[in-house]
Amino acid sequence: MIIDDLLKDLKSRFSLIADPRKGDNTTIKLVDVFLNSFAIFSLKDESLNIYVKQFKQRLPNLKKLFGIRRCPSDTALREILDEVPPESLQSLSVQYIDLLLAEGHTDCFELNAVNLKKHFYVPIDGTTYFSSKGVCCESCQTKNHKNGTVTHSHSALVAVLAHPNLAQVLPIASEDIRVQDGSTKNDHELCAAKRLLPLIKQALGSHKALIGGDGLFANASFIRYVKSLGFNYLLTIKEGNQGYPFVQFRQLSKDKSTGSLTTSDKKYSYYYEFANQLILNGDSQDIKINFVHFKQTNNKTGEVIIFDFITDIPLCADNIQEIVKIGRSRWKIENETFNTLKNQGYQYDHNFGHGKKYLSQNFATLMLLAFLFDQIQEILDPVFKKAHRMNKTKKLLWIRVRQIFDLIPCKSMEDIYKIITAELKIKVEIIV
Repeated sequence: MIIDDLLKDLKSRFSLIADPRKGDNTTIKLVDVFLNSFAIFSLKDESLNIYVKQFKQRLPNLKKLFGIRRCPSDTALREILDEVPPESLQSLSVQYIDLLLAEGHTDCFELNAVNLKKHFYVPIDGTTYFSSKGVCCESCQTKNHKNGTVTHSHSALVAVLAHPNLAQVLPIASEDIRVQDGSTKNDHELCAAKRLLPLIKQALGSHKALIGGDGLFANASFIRYVKSLGFNYLLTIKEGNQGYPFVQFRQLSKDKSTGSLTTSDKKYSYYYEFANQLILNGDSQDIKINFVHFKQTNNKTGEVIIFDFITDIPLCADNIQEIVKIGRSRWKIENETFNTLKNQGYQYDHNFGHGKKYLSQNFATLMLLAFLFDQIQEILDPVFKKAHRMNKTKKLLWIRVRQIFDLIPCKSMEDIYKIITAELKIKVEIIV
């Protein structure tokens, strides 16, 4: 599965989305609005304005490689995309994850620990993708500052397919955190999670999933919902949020009724301690959890790092190291996803357009879809991987891709990667 196959398939899926516009004002087809919007993020342009200004110069490659026929003005594109219900675009990543699973391209993401055979690890986390002190809409979250100013923002809860041994992640779905989702951060993300989890279920189907999350999700309501969908969970837990498991665990540890394991390498010493079948809290005694305490000590400096997790996966000496490794890999959604989107050319937190309804959310969704396509190439396409290695960083690779895309008519995106890797030679003829 290479990028050119994906782009052809994407155009056909875009064509199936109903046009929300009424009347005769449909000179620019909706599919072209989608394709142009996606191309902005695929090419990593810094703004919509830059993309529109270069459209005529790029038209041969945009037409051949993306299937684009026309491009509206930046204002018209924003106005059209602003009216599209987010669910129409939101489901696309879900469809592609389902396709990858069906074709066996995600086998490398399967976990293989004791009691976790054939599971997929799916961490979820929230991030802000739009922030402004001036621009806002009815859907914006607001934060009042002590100096009297107000920040307006949009945030999303994102789920990815991750593996502790892989650098790549595959975004499954995102769900906007809405204004009406509650008055606290906990309420916001928990409400969004209850809309996000069914999308994960839709993408994974009957496949087993281990849902990861931070301490906000270590509560009865979330755990019950995860279990109702047939998922398992592995969540960070903080004593300030859920103190009762810590009380039980310390008593069991004192009574020497916990399991433990000690290991070390040249740099660190590791201590694992665990107990099964604890109670989450007094109000949720039906929820039995398994508790993990992990301590890492720097052999040279004495610096100590401690992590605590809860899970419904039975714990034993044979899987405790892998469980901790999986739990600690939750940072991949921050580093490999959000950091990449915000600092590696995607401009995730740049304001491509806010709109009055859905524009900002739709841009964020299309950007995440472009990121998914790039991650697929990084996993499956040897030419893309070679081009990435040769350019050291993603930012340099995107610059090279744009240089060739802007100047040389190509038959495919694969040809662009081959030109970068020198597998395909080009002859430049200057006619005076």
